[in-house]
Amino acid sequence: MLLKALTVSAVLAAAAFTTFNTVADETQKERDERMAWWREARLGMFVHWGLYSQAAGVWDGKKYWGGCEWIQNSAGVPTAEYEAALRPLFKPKEGFAEEWAALAKEMGAKYVVFTSKHHEGFALHDSAVSDYDAMDFCGRDLAREIINAVRQQDLKVGIYHSMIDWHHPDYVAFDNTLPHPLKHERNKDKPLPVEGHDFNRYLDYLSAQVGELTTHYGPLDILWWDFSHPTAEGHHWRANALLNQVRASNPLIIQNNRLFNSGNVSGDNLSIFNPAKGDFTTPEQHIPETGMPGVDWEVCMTLNGTWGYSKHDLNWKSSETVIRNTIDIVSKGGNYLLNVGPCPDGSIPEATYVRFRDLGAWMKKYGSAIYGTTANPLKAVEWGRITAKDNRLYLMVFNWPENDTITVPIKPDSAVDCWMMADTKLKALQTEVTDAGLNIKMNSEFQNPYASVVVLQTTGKVVE
Repeated sequence: MLLKALTVSAVLAAAAFTTFNTVADETQKERDERMAWWREARLGMFVHWGLYSQAAGVWDGKKYWGGCEWIQNSAGVPTAEYEAALRPLFKPKEGFAEEWAALAKEMGAKYVVFTSKHHEGFALHDSAVSDYDAMDFCGRDLAREIINAVRQQDLKVGIYHSMIDWHHPDYVAFDNTLPHPLKHERNKDKPLPVEGHDFNRYLDYLSAQVGELTTHYGPLDILWWDFSHPTAEGHHWRANALLNQVRASNPLIIQNNRLFNSGNVSGDNLSIFNPAKGDFTTPEQHIPETGMPGVDWEVCMTLNGTWGYSKHDLNWKSSETVIRNTIDIVSKGGNYLLNVGPCPDGSIPEATYVRFRDLGAWMKKYGSAIYGTTANPLKAVEWGRITAKDNRLYLMVFNWPENDTITVPIKPDSAVDCWMMADTKLKALQTEVTDAGLNIKMNSEFQNPYASVVVLQTTGKVVE
């Protein structure tokens, strides 16, 4: 495993980008225009796939649970041993990228974010500064295959890129509390070889690879950074320089805020938001109970218990959970980035197909209640969730009442127009104004097992 020398032009180009600052110059109107498509999209597909996928959650006969993309660290495997075991297994099938993109389209996603490089350091793009990449392993530029396939489906494309890199010899020069395979118990007699290494040299490498991705494959729509820690955040990564480097070549790109760390708040160490440190924040594996008002946010979540592929983790979320999570997140004003961990050859696990197709079928019928909507402007309701768009409320009913009637906490101040979204004849539903709000008698003919949707067109005051 070798690293190719950074070219003088690559380093100078990265340095030149550091003086470009669109964050400071951007007006609120310009920011809103740049963020518009992302705020309307509401649903994206996350893909974790790399060298780690070949291990399938097992090392030396031991099963690992949780994030199997971390298996090199979990098992304490030095990069040379890791590469020797997994490189011969890395054989992506032809057409895998088209499968991903087609499934994203079918599930109703508007954008796809894939791991261009995870913490193991293996890159899917053709990198001029490393031979630890897909081109050197299998003779294919897999990043280009994925990006082209996603664009062919008319979807926005984003890349996840790790600031951490366990394979790079100079990365260990920054000996901090971030995990590293050589800190594992099995390597306790082999301390991190910090002496003689230069972390600034690693940061030049990080910048060069980011530059390759954002100039050779652009314009990209999203850059999803991962991840920071209280002892390794912001200036440790030359974060401002990276943000500005990316914006210089991709002025409309949207970036998350994981180059920085904001302290632990309500279980989400990224929930304090500063738009100068990124465009959106990323609650992971949980949905904020009351949303994050005034902030652009996106929940990223696995379909089972791991981001990367595991052949033994069969604890899949149900289709009902996936659909209702989508509704819940959007009703609170957020986006949902739902993950798939493809098999070693890049194919999609059947369990993922089933759930994403169920989500897609629901979205095809009821997507107007999700895309382009905003958070529930009323009080929370026991029977389901509410989204809003223009002068319409979308009432998504999880728990169908025995009397077919739901109460919406609003007092209309104009005529009410109300119908079941699935009713192509738009037959008006019976309504009644009470002290508790507006009662709506639904038509059980259009009951959906996951979430039924009523469209309410009216204006009025919230019931206190």
